Parts: sequence; structure tokens; C-alpha cells
Amino acid sequence: MRFHEYIYESQGMDIKLIEQHGVSAAIQEVIPNFFSRDRTAVEQHFVGHTEGNSSTILGYHQRELIGIVTIRWHSNYPPFRAQGIPLLQYIEIKWDRRGQGFGAALLAEAERLAATRATKLGICVGIFDAYGPAQHLYTKRGYVADGRGLCRRHKPVRQGETVRIDHDLLLWLIKDLGV
Repeated sequence: MRFHEYIYESQGMDIKLIEQHGVSAAIQEVIPNFFSRDRTAVEQHFVGHTEGNSSTILGYHQRELIGIVTIRWHSNYPPFRAQGIPLLQYIEIKWDRRGQGFGAALLAEAERLAATRATKLGICVGIFDAYGPAQHLYTKRGYVADGRGLCRRHKPVRQGETVRIDHDLLLWLIKDLGV
């Protein structure tokens, strides 16, 4: 897999693709901007890049890092993994840049990249109110439920089961990249 040394323009943003090279520089750049500035979380996020298992797209506007999304080429979610569906993980746009189309632009770039290696792309989303904007964006971009219903992480919730609404209660979505 190739590493694109720096930035190319797409969807009104400048894009930097981090794959097998540039990981340490990307970690340093991401720490002050995302993952609540948690170095350990950022370093953990980039595990797998040097082996070619993940690609991260960094989005810039006027030379400012404003967004991040990662493609996990081999999802840990068993139904996606069995079907060879890569997973979009950790998409975030800086708070003061939200609602300006940057999230849609970053997703479009991730979908374009994923389409070079797969016919479908997966993502998961939480179900409580804080995830409302993400739910709206994913639906608008053509993602549909994978048909397993609500899950606690990877395990479907069964009828009559009592669950706590938290970040681990997820709906898994798929997009057909050929559409």
C-alpha cells in the first residue's frame, strides 16, 4: 500500500492519508486535537497502520487539522469481518467546525478510498441523543442497518432484555459503495 506524503484536495478539504508510513508524525499531530488529548488513546488508535490493517484520513481546512476518520480494513465486528466489509471507525470533526459539511466531505473521501478495496463499507453509531447528528449524517449518506438490530457492542440485544443506554449500545450500518 502506498503512503501519500502530504496533502491533496478533495471535497473542499485538504486530505492527508496515513497508512503504513507517517504514523509517528500523525500521532503527534492528532494528540492536541482529538481523543481528548489522550496520548495513550491516540497511540492505541494507530496500532495496525504499519501492518496495513488500517488507514486514517486527516482533513484540513485552511491548514488547520479539523477532522479524522479511520478505516479498519478487517473489522472486529464478526458479521462485517465474515463478509470482508471494512469498518469506518472514529470519525470526528472539531466541535467549532461541525455543521459546515466537513463531516460529509470526510466520509465521502473515506468511502472513495474504501471503494478501491471493497464493495461495501460499515460503520456503527450509538443510539442516544448525543449521536443524533451522526445518525442523521449516516442515513443521509446512504447507510442502512445491517439487519441484526440493536447490539451491545457486537452482541444483538434480545426481546425482553433490559439494557443500559450508554456508548456500547450500537446500531451497525452498511453502505453499498456501488450505489
